[in-house]
Amino acid sequence: MTFTVADFIERFERFAPPTLAVSGDPIGLHFGSRQQAISKILVTLDVRPEVVDEAIDLGVDFIFAHHPPIFRPASRLDQDQPQQAMYNKIIQHGIAVYAAHTNLDAVAGGMNDWLSDLYEIRDTEILNSHTAIPYYRVTTYVPTDDLAAVKAAIFASGITDSENYANVAYQHLGIGTFKPQAAAQPARGQLDQQEKVNEVAFSFVCSKFDLNRALATIQASHPYEEAVTDVVTLENMAKPVGIGRVGNLEKAMPLADYAQLIKEKSNLSGLRLVVADPDRPVKRVAVLGGAGEKYYQDALAKGADTFITGDVYYHTAHDMQAAGLNVIDPGHHFESICKPHLLDLFKNWQAEDGWPVEIFMSQLNTDPFSFV
Repeated sequence: MTFTVADFIERFERFAPPTLAVSGDPIGLHFGSRQQAISKILVTLDVRPEVVDEAIDLGVDFIFAHHPPIFRPASRLDQDQPQQAMYNKIIQHGIAVYAAHTNLDAVAGGMNDWLSDLYEIRDTEILNSHTAIPYYRVTTYVPTDDLAAVKAAIFASGITDSENYANVAYQHLGIGTFKPQAAAQPARGQLDQQEKVNEVAFSFVCSKFDLNRALATIQASHPYEEAVTDVVTLENMAKPVGIGRVGNLEKAMPLADYAQLIKEKSNLSGLRLVVADPDRPVKRVAVLGGAGEKYYQDALAKGADTFITGDVYYHTAHDMQAAGLNVIDPGHHFESICKPHLLDLFKNWQAEDGWPVEIFMSQLNTDPFSFV
């Protein structure tokens, strides 16, 4: 079995579709070809020269990164510049590189949910919603004798599954009528004869990202040349998606104690605090992986008393403080939590789908900052 970059991308983008990314974010394939066969995957937060060397030592041919390696367009490839020399080394060694940035931040069960779980934030909601996922009701009409095959194919795809329920569908009986024309190759009936067939209307709900796969699965498993299928937009089911989470601690605690909890859980040697009110206990917390200072107004609007995010700018810190918001800044590298979670996720998919690959997690710390 050959496993390609395209195979990986198809599976990953079912989990975190590109349309979940913030506008202008350079996610996706940065190096390599979708047709390229891959056998060893390395998961990393950053693509740095030392990470590329690690990949080469391991014989890796595919790097999955959270941070896009070409965040700003390169105007030249000067081999005397380490970052640009790294690009050349990636190409020379035939390594494909794929990045999932704000789509991984936004997706349910992604970066900000991992951080929320780590920092004991419960009953979370989205901090800033920038898009919504449309949902559809799909109905296909199947001869009663063939329903089991169509139903089995749809259920096996996982398209109908929700968070807490699997194999969710609805069906009711009816009668289908048709007259095959000269060029038809009917599975039922005779040419130029009006036919009546006992059929079942089989319905299920799926997201925009599963719709094409659902239609293809129906067509592949349906006995008819032309499977009659209705697709209806469910305006009441559009699911908001966005970056950051806000929720509550099970029990309020002093700011200093909560900052210490974050420091320990993220294995940090230090972090920065913006203290608006040292005596107010921490209860409702917003968290946004990476540099999220521009969303502090959303944290306030959602009732947060404390905001966890990285790379807080000096003057914005003043604004947050004046607005009464305590801020915990663990730096940008606290997003490295993604590495073990992605490793587990990919290994689960490997077990489910039989990927013929080895999967590694980068052992390097790419945080450029240290505390003295």
